[in-house]
Amino acid sequence: MKHLILPLLLCISLTAFTQGVAVQNTQVPLETLYQKALTKISAYQFEDALKLLSQCYIRDQYNITFINQIAYCHAQQGRYPDAKLYYKETLKVDSVNVTAMSSLGRLYEQERNYKTSLPYYQQLVQLDSTNSYYHKRLAYNYSKLGDMFSGINAFLKAYEFNPRDIEVIEQLSDVYLRTQNYEFAKEMLQKGLYTDPNNIKLLYVKARLHKHDSEHEGVIETVTQAMSQGDTSNYYQMILGVAYLYLDSLNQSVFHLQELVNREKDTEHTHHYLGVAYHKMDSLERSAEHFELAIEKGISSKIDMYYADLGSIAEEQKKYKKAIAYYEKAYSYDPKDEYLFHLGHNYDLYYKDKKIALRYYQQYVDSVDQKYRKYATDRIERLKELIHFQR
Repeated sequence: MKHLILPLLLCISLTAFTQGVAVQNTQVPLETLYQKALTKISAYQFEDALKLLSQCYIRDQYNITFINQIAYCHAQQGRYPDAKLYYKETLKVDSVNVTAMSSLGRLYEQERNYKTSLPYYQQLVQLDSTNSYYHKRLAYNYSKLGDMFSGINAFLKAYEFNPRDIEVIEQLSDVYLRTQNYEFAKEMLQKGLYTDPNNIKLLYVKARLHKHDSEHEGVIETVTQAMSQGDTSNYYQMILGVAYLYLDSLNQSVFHLQELVNREKDTEHTHHYLGVAYHKMDSLERSAEHFELAIEKGISSKIDMYYADLGSIAEEQKKYKKAIAYYEKAYSYDPKDEYLFHLGHNYDLYYKDKKIALRYYQQYVDSVDQKYRKYATDRIERLKELIHFQR
Protein backbone atom coordinates (compact mmCIF):
# COMPACT_ATOMS: atom_id res chain seq x y z
CA MET A 1 0.00 0.00 0.00
CA LYS A 2 1.27 3.41 -0.89
CA HIS A 3 2.44 5.25 2.23
CA LEU A 4 0.96 8.66 2.92
CA ILE A 5 3.63 11.13 3.99
CA LEU A 6 2.06 14.33 5.28
CA PRO A 7 4.04 17.56 5.18
CA LEU A 8 5.29 18.97 8.44
CA LEU A 9 2.74 21.79 8.24
CA LEU A 10 -0.12 19.32 8.11
CA CYS A 11 1.18 17.44 11.17
CA ILE A 12 1.55 20.69 13.09
CA SER A 13 -2.03 21.59 12.14
CA LEU A 14 -3.33 18.29 13.46
CA THR A 15 -1.39 18.71 16.70
CA ALA A 16 -2.93 22.15 17.18
CA PHE A 17 -6.41 20.71 17.07
CA THR A 18 -5.63 18.07 19.66
CA GLN A 19 -4.19 20.54 22.17
CA GLY A 20 -6.40 20.91 25.20
CA VAL A 21 -8.25 17.72 24.34
CA ALA A 22 -8.07 14.87 26.80
CA VAL A 23 -5.91 11.95 25.81
CA GLN A 24 -8.04 9.94 23.44
CA ASN A 25 -9.71 6.87 24.76
CA THR A 26 -8.46 4.15 22.49
CA GLN A 27 -11.28 1.98 23.72
CA VAL A 28 -13.86 4.22 22.01
CA PRO A 29 -14.69 2.61 18.66
CA LEU A 30 -13.41 4.58 15.70
CA GLU A 31 -16.86 4.59 14.12
CA THR A 32 -18.30 6.14 17.29
CA LEU A 33 -15.77 8.98 17.17
CA TYR A 34 -16.53 9.57 13.51
CA GLN A 35 -20.29 9.65 14.06
CA LYS A 36 -19.80 12.19 16.86
CA ALA A 37 -17.77 14.31 14.42
CA LEU A 38 -20.59 14.10 11.85
CA THR A 39 -23.06 15.21 14.51
CA LYS A 40 -20.89 18.26 15.21
CA ILE A 41 -20.66 19.00 11.48
CA SER A 42 -24.44 18.81 11.09
CA ALA A 43 -24.69 21.35 13.93
CA TYR A 44 -22.10 23.61 12.20
CA GLN A 45 -19.68 23.12 15.11
CA PHE A 46 -16.69 22.67 12.85
CA GLU A 47 -13.95 23.29 15.42
CA ASP A 48 -15.34 20.58 17.69
CA ALA A 49 -15.71 18.30 14.68
CA LEU A 50 -12.06 18.88 13.75
CA LYS A 51 -10.90 17.79 17.21
CA LEU A 52 -12.79 14.52 16.85
CA LEU A 53 -11.70 14.01 13.25
CA SER A 54 -8.06 14.56 14.18
CA GLN A 55 -8.34 11.64 16.64
CA CYS A 56 -9.90 9.53 13.89
CA TYR A 57 -7.09 10.47 11.54
CA ILE A 58 -4.35 9.62 14.04
CA ARG A 59 -5.83 6.13 14.40
CA ASP A 60 -6.29 5.64 10.65
CA GLN A 61 -4.08 7.93 8.56
CA TYR A 62 -5.07 6.32 5.25
CA ASN A 63 -8.80 6.81 5.61
CA ILE A 64 -9.82 9.13 2.78
CA THR A 65 -13.20 9.82 4.35
CA PHE A 66 -11.54 11.29 7.44
CA ILE A 67 -9.14 13.40 5.37
CA ASN A 68 -11.94 14.79 3.19
CA GLN A 69 -14.05 15.65 6.23
CA ILE A 70 -11.10 17.47 7.81
CA ALA A 71 -10.66 19.41 4.56
CA TYR A 72 -14.40 20.18 4.48
CA CYS A 73 -14.34 21.58 8.03
CA HIS A 74 -11.39 23.81 7.19
CA ALA A 75 -13.19 25.07 4.09
CA GLN A 76 -16.32 25.86 6.10
CA GLN A 77 -14.16 27.83 8.53
CA GLY A 78 -12.69 29.84 5.67
CA ARG A 79 -9.24 28.27 6.01
CA TYR A 80 -8.87 27.57 2.30
CA PRO A 81 -5.10 26.84 2.25
CA ASP A 82 -5.56 24.12 4.89
CA ALA A 83 -8.59 22.73 3.07
CA LYS A 84 -6.70 22.52 -0.21
CA LEU A 85 -3.76 20.86 1.54
CA TYR A 86 -5.94 18.04 2.88
CA TYR A 87 -7.86 17.52 -0.37
CA LYS A 88 -4.56 17.22 -2.22
CA GLU A 89 -3.44 14.60 0.32
CA THR A 90 -6.56 12.65 -0.61
CA LEU A 91 -5.54 12.74 -4.27
CA LYS A 92 -2.14 11.31 -3.35
CA VAL A 93 -3.92 8.25 -2.06
CA ASP A 94 -6.77 8.19 -4.61
CA SER A 95 -5.95 10.21 -7.72
CA VAL A 96 -9.54 10.04 -9.03
CA ASN A 97 -11.37 10.89 -5.83
CA VAL A 98 -14.29 12.96 -7.12
CA THR A 99 -15.01 14.60 -3.75
CA ALA A 100 -11.49 16.00 -3.53
CA MET A 101 -11.37 17.08 -7.19
CA SER A 102 -14.78 18.75 -7.10
CA SER A 103 -14.00 20.49 -3.80
CA LEU A 104 -10.64 21.75 -5.04
CA GLY A 105 -12.32 23.06 -8.18
CA ARG A 106 -14.84 25.01 -6.11
CA LEU A 107 -12.19 26.38 -3.75
CA TYR A 108 -10.09 27.69 -6.62
CA GLU A 109 -13.24 29.11 -8.21
CA GLN A 110 -14.01 31.02 -5.03
CA GLU A 111 -10.54 32.53 -5.30
CA ARG A 112 -11.24 33.37 -8.97
CA ASN A 113 -8.29 31.21 -9.94
CA TYR A 114 -10.10 29.73 -12.93
CA LYS A 115 -7.00 28.49 -14.72
CA THR A 116 -6.32 26.20 -11.77
CA SER A 117 -9.91 25.13 -11.19
CA LEU A 118 -10.63 24.31 -14.84
CA PRO A 119 -8.47 21.14 -15.08
CA TYR A 120 -10.26 19.59 -12.08
CA TYR A 121 -13.63 19.88 -13.86
CA GLN A 122 -12.13 18.63 -17.11
CA GLN A 123 -10.98 15.50 -15.27
CA LEU A 124 -14.37 15.08 -13.62
CA VAL A 125 -16.15 15.27 -17.00
CA GLN A 126 -13.81 12.60 -18.32
CA LEU A 127 -14.67 10.39 -15.36
CA ASP A 128 -18.44 10.93 -15.74
CA SER A 129 -19.48 12.50 -19.03
CA THR A 130 -23.20 12.37 -18.13
CA ASN A 131 -22.93 14.40 -14.92
CA SER A 132 -24.73 17.70 -15.51
CA TYR A 133 -23.14 19.34 -12.46
CA TYR A 134 -19.61 18.74 -13.78
CA HIS A 135 -20.54 20.20 -17.17
CA LYS A 136 -22.12 23.22 -15.48
CA ARG A 137 -19.06 24.00 -13.41
CA LEU A 138 -16.85 23.45 -16.45
CA ALA A 139 -19.03 25.92 -18.38
CA TYR A 140 -18.65 28.59 -15.70
CA ASN A 141 -14.88 28.24 -15.77
CA TYR A 142 -14.67 28.44 -19.55
CA SER A 143 -16.88 31.54 -19.47
CA LYS A 144 -14.77 33.22 -16.80
CA LEU A 145 -11.66 32.56 -18.89
CA GLY A 146 -13.31 34.17 -21.92
CA ASP A 147 -13.79 30.96 -23.90
CA MET A 148 -17.44 31.57 -24.77
CA PHE A 149 -17.66 28.82 -27.40
CA SER A 150 -16.50 26.11 -24.99
CA GLY A 151 -18.65 27.65 -22.25
CA ILE A 152 -21.82 27.46 -24.35
CA ASN A 153 -21.07 23.87 -25.36
CA ALA A 154 -20.57 22.87 -21.72
CA PHE A 155 -23.79 24.61 -20.65
CA LEU A 156 -25.64 22.81 -23.46
CA LYS A 157 -24.26 19.49 -22.20
CA ALA A 158 -25.39 20.37 -18.67
CA TYR A 159 -28.83 21.21 -20.06
CA GLU A 160 -28.94 17.96 -22.03
CA PHE A 161 -28.47 15.90 -18.88
CA ASN A 162 -30.63 18.10 -16.65
CA PRO A 163 -33.12 20.22 -18.63
CA ARG A 164 -34.80 21.48 -15.44
CA ASP A 165 -31.69 23.15 -14.02
CA ILE A 166 -32.82 26.78 -13.66
CA GLU A 167 -29.25 27.98 -13.16
CA VAL A 168 -28.19 26.47 -16.49
CA ILE A 169 -31.29 27.83 -18.26
CA GLU A 170 -30.57 31.31 -16.90
CA GLN A 171 -26.94 31.13 -18.01
CA LEU A 172 -27.83 29.90 -21.49
CA SER A 173 -30.50 32.56 -21.99
CA ASP A 174 -28.04 35.21 -20.79
CA VAL A 175 -25.25 33.95 -23.07
CA TYR A 176 -27.58 33.79 -26.06
CA LEU A 177 -28.71 37.34 -25.35
CA ARG A 178 -25.15 38.64 -25.05
CA THR A 179 -24.16 36.90 -28.30
CA GLN A 180 -27.27 38.32 -30.04
CA ASN A 181 -28.92 34.94 -30.57
CA TYR A 182 -32.25 36.45 -29.58
CA GLU A 183 -34.56 33.65 -30.70
CA PHE A 184 -32.59 31.04 -28.78
CA ALA A 185 -32.55 33.36 -25.76
CA LYS A 186 -36.34 33.74 -25.88
CA GLU A 187 -36.85 29.99 -26.29
CA MET A 188 -34.64 29.17 -23.32
CA LEU A 189 -36.16 31.96 -21.23
CA GLN A 190 -39.68 30.68 -21.87
CA LYS A 191 -38.71 27.23 -20.58
CA GLY A 192 -37.16 28.71 -17.44
CA LEU A 193 -40.05 31.01 -16.58
CA TYR A 194 -42.53 28.17 -17.11
CA THR A 195 -40.76 26.31 -14.30
CA ASP A 196 -39.93 29.31 -12.10
CA PRO A 197 -41.99 32.39 -13.09
CA ASN A 198 -40.62 34.59 -10.30
CA ASN A 199 -36.94 33.84 -10.78
CA ILE A 200 -35.26 37.26 -10.56
CA LYS A 201 -32.32 36.43 -12.82
CA LEU A 202 -34.65 35.11 -15.52
CA LEU A 203 -36.88 38.15 -15.18
CA TYR A 204 -33.92 40.43 -15.73
CA VAL A 205 -32.92 38.54 -18.87
CA LYS A 206 -36.52 38.99 -20.02
CA ALA A 207 -36.29 42.72 -19.27
CA ARG A 208 -33.15 43.02 -21.38
CA LEU A 209 -34.88 41.25 -24.25
CA HIS A 210 -37.79 43.70 -23.97
CA LYS A 211 -35.26 46.54 -23.94
CA HIS A 212 -33.62 45.22 -27.10
CA ASP A 213 -37.02 45.07 -28.81
CA SER A 214 -37.92 48.59 -27.54
CA GLU A 215 -40.91 47.10 -25.70
CA HIS A 216 -40.93 49.68 -22.92
CA GLU A 217 -44.16 48.44 -21.32
CA GLY A 218 -42.60 44.97 -21.11
CA VAL A 219 -39.49 46.39 -19.44
CA ILE A 220 -41.62 48.15 -16.83
CA GLU A 221 -43.79 45.12 -16.11
CA THR A 222 -40.85 42.71 -15.84
CA VAL A 223 -38.52 44.89 -13.75
CA THR A 224 -41.39 45.85 -11.46
CA GLN A 225 -42.14 42.15 -10.91
CA ALA A 226 -38.51 41.52 -9.96
CA MET A 227 -38.30 44.57 -7.70
CA SER A 228 -41.55 43.61 -5.94
CA GLN A 229 -39.60 40.67 -4.52
CA GLY A 230 -37.21 43.00 -2.75
CA ASP A 231 -34.47 43.32 -5.35
CA THR A 232 -32.88 46.76 -5.82
CA SER A 233 -30.51 46.25 -8.75
CA ASN A 234 -29.06 49.61 -9.76
CA TYR A 235 -28.79 48.74 -13.46
CA TYR A 236 -32.37 47.50 -13.74
CA GLN A 237 -33.78 50.43 -11.82
CA MET A 238 -31.94 52.56 -14.36
CA ILE A 239 -33.54 50.83 -17.36
CA LEU A 240 -36.91 51.04 -15.56
CA GLY A 241 -36.51 54.82 -15.28
CA VAL A 242 -35.49 55.01 -18.95
CA ALA A 243 -38.50 52.92 -20.02
CA TYR A 244 -40.82 55.35 -18.20
CA LEU A 245 -38.98 58.20 -19.95
CA TYR A 246 -39.66 56.70 -23.38
CA LEU A 247 -43.35 56.45 -22.49
CA ASP A 248 -43.36 60.08 -21.25
CA SER A 249 -44.24 58.98 -17.70
CA LEU A 250 -41.84 61.66 -16.57
CA ASN A 251 -42.62 61.73 -12.83
CA GLN A 252 -42.11 57.95 -12.61
CA SER A 253 -38.90 58.24 -14.61
CA VAL A 254 -37.50 60.96 -12.35
CA PHE A 255 -38.53 59.00 -9.24
CA HIS A 256 -36.55 55.88 -10.20
CA LEU A 257 -33.53 57.75 -11.52
CA GLN A 258 -33.44 59.98 -8.46
CA GLU A 259 -33.49 56.85 -6.28
CA LEU A 260 -30.10 55.95 -7.76
CA VAL A 261 -28.80 59.42 -6.95
CA ASN A 262 -30.11 59.11 -3.38
CA ARG A 263 -28.29 55.78 -2.96
CA GLU A 264 -25.14 57.34 -4.46
CA LYS A 265 -25.26 54.79 -7.27
CA ASP A 266 -25.62 57.42 -9.97
CA THR A 267 -23.50 57.41 -13.11
CA GLU A 268 -23.15 59.76 -16.04
CA HIS A 269 -26.07 57.90 -17.65
CA THR A 270 -28.31 58.51 -14.63
CA HIS A 271 -27.77 62.24 -14.92
CA HIS A 272 -28.08 62.21 -18.69
CA TYR A 273 -31.55 60.65 -18.51
CA LEU A 274 -32.55 62.92 -15.63
CA GLY A 275 -31.47 65.83 -17.80
CA VAL A 276 -33.63 64.55 -20.66
CA ALA A 277 -36.61 64.02 -18.34
CA TYR A 278 -36.39 67.51 -16.84
CA HIS A 279 -35.95 68.95 -20.33
CA LYS A 280 -39.22 67.32 -21.37
CA MET A 281 -40.80 68.76 -18.22
CA ASP A 282 -39.58 72.23 -19.30
CA SER A 283 -37.45 72.47 -16.17
CA LEU A 284 -34.46 73.80 -18.08
CA GLU A 285 -32.32 74.80 -15.11
CA ARG A 286 -32.58 71.35 -13.49
CA SER A 287 -32.04 69.73 -16.86
CA ALA A 288 -28.83 71.70 -17.40
CA GLU A 289 -27.69 70.83 -13.88
CA HIS A 290 -27.93 67.11 -14.60
CA PHE A 291 -26.27 67.34 -18.01
CA GLU A 292 -23.36 69.12 -16.33
CA LEU A 293 -23.19 66.35 -13.73
CA ALA A 294 -23.17 63.81 -16.56
CA ILE A 295 -20.17 65.58 -18.04
CA GLU A 296 -18.48 65.74 -14.65
CA LYS A 297 -18.88 61.97 -14.23
CA GLY A 298 -18.47 61.24 -17.93
CA ILE A 299 -16.01 58.61 -19.07
CA SER A 300 -17.89 57.21 -22.06
CA SER A 301 -18.25 58.04 -25.73
CA LYS A 302 -21.51 59.89 -25.00
CA ILE A 303 -19.92 63.06 -23.63
CA ASP A 304 -20.54 64.88 -26.92
CA MET A 305 -24.27 64.20 -26.46
CA TYR A 306 -24.24 65.76 -23.00
CA TYR A 307 -22.65 68.95 -24.37
CA ALA A 308 -25.11 68.95 -27.27
CA ASP A 309 -28.02 68.64 -24.82
CA LEU A 310 -26.65 71.61 -22.90
CA GLY A 311 -26.37 73.50 -26.17
CA SER A 312 -30.01 72.75 -26.94
CA ILE A 313 -31.10 74.06 -23.53
CA ALA A 314 -29.03 77.23 -23.90
CA GLU A 315 -30.55 77.78 -27.34
CA GLU A 316 -34.09 77.44 -25.93
CA GLN A 317 -33.13 80.00 -23.29
CA LYS A 318 -31.86 82.25 -26.11
CA LYS A 319 -28.36 82.14 -24.65
CA TYR A 320 -26.84 81.70 -28.10
CA LYS A 321 -23.24 82.45 -27.23
CA LYS A 322 -23.36 79.83 -24.49
CA ALA A 323 -25.01 77.40 -26.91
CA ILE A 324 -22.17 77.95 -29.39
CA ALA A 325 -19.60 77.07 -26.72
CA TYR A 326 -21.46 73.85 -25.86
CA TYR A 327 -21.84 72.77 -29.49
CA GLU A 328 -18.18 73.49 -30.16
CA LYS A 329 -17.32 71.27 -27.21
CA ALA A 330 -19.65 68.55 -28.49
CA TYR A 331 -18.05 68.74 -31.94
CA SER A 332 -14.57 68.47 -30.42
CA TYR A 333 -15.56 65.15 -28.78
CA ASP A 334 -17.37 63.77 -31.83
CA PRO A 335 -17.47 65.74 -35.11
CA LYS A 336 -21.04 64.85 -36.05
CA ASP A 337 -22.47 66.64 -39.06
CA GLU A 338 -25.57 67.81 -37.20
CA TYR A 339 -23.40 69.78 -34.77
CA LEU A 340 -22.23 71.85 -37.75
CA PHE A 341 -25.82 72.85 -38.39
CA HIS A 342 -26.39 73.83 -34.76
CA LEU A 343 -23.22 75.88 -34.75
CA GLY A 344 -24.30 77.64 -37.92
CA HIS A 345 -27.80 78.25 -36.54
CA ASN A 346 -26.57 79.75 -33.27
CA TYR A 347 -23.91 81.90 -34.99
CA ASP A 348 -26.72 83.04 -37.30
CA LEU A 349 -28.93 83.99 -34.33
CA TYR A 350 -26.22 85.70 -32.25
CA TYR A 351 -23.87 87.56 -34.62
CA LYS A 352 -24.68 90.28 -37.10
CA ASP A 353 -21.78 89.16 -39.27
CA LYS A 354 -23.21 86.10 -41.00
CA LYS A 355 -20.00 84.84 -42.62
CA ILE A 356 -19.21 82.29 -39.90
CA ALA A 357 -22.82 81.07 -39.87
CA LEU A 358 -22.70 80.72 -43.65
CA ARG A 359 -19.50 78.68 -43.45
CA TYR A 360 -21.01 76.25 -40.94
CA TYR A 361 -24.24 75.94 -42.92
CA GLN A 362 -22.22 75.18 -46.06
CA GLN A 363 -20.15 72.55 -44.29
CA TYR A 364 -23.35 70.95 -43.10
CA VAL A 365 -24.95 70.91 -46.55
CA ASP A 366 -21.78 69.34 -47.95
CA SER A 367 -22.12 66.49 -45.45
CA VAL A 368 -24.32 63.40 -45.79
CA ASP A 369 -26.73 64.37 -43.00
CA GLN A 370 -30.26 65.13 -44.21
CA LYS A 371 -32.04 66.15 -41.02
CA TYR A 372 -31.76 69.94 -41.45
CA ARG A 373 -30.74 70.07 -45.10
CA LYS A 374 -33.73 72.04 -46.44
CA TYR A 375 -33.53 74.69 -43.75
CA ALA A 376 -29.75 75.02 -44.15
CA THR A 377 -29.97 75.23 -47.96
CA ASP A 378 -32.65 77.92 -47.83
CA ARG A 379 -30.73 79.84 -45.20
CA ILE A 380 -27.52 79.72 -47.24
CA GLU A 381 -29.30 81.42 -50.15
CA ARG A 382 -30.77 84.05 -47.84
CA LEU A 383 -27.43 84.78 -46.13
CA LYS A 384 -25.63 85.09 -49.45
CA GLU A 385 -28.13 87.77 -50.46
CA LEU A 386 -27.72 89.61 -47.15
CA ILE A 387 -23.93 89.58 -47.41
CA HIS A 388 -24.10 90.76 -51.02
CA PHE A 389 -26.30 93.73 -50.14
CA GLN A 390 -24.15 94.57 -47.10
CA ARG A 391 -21.23 94.96 -49.46
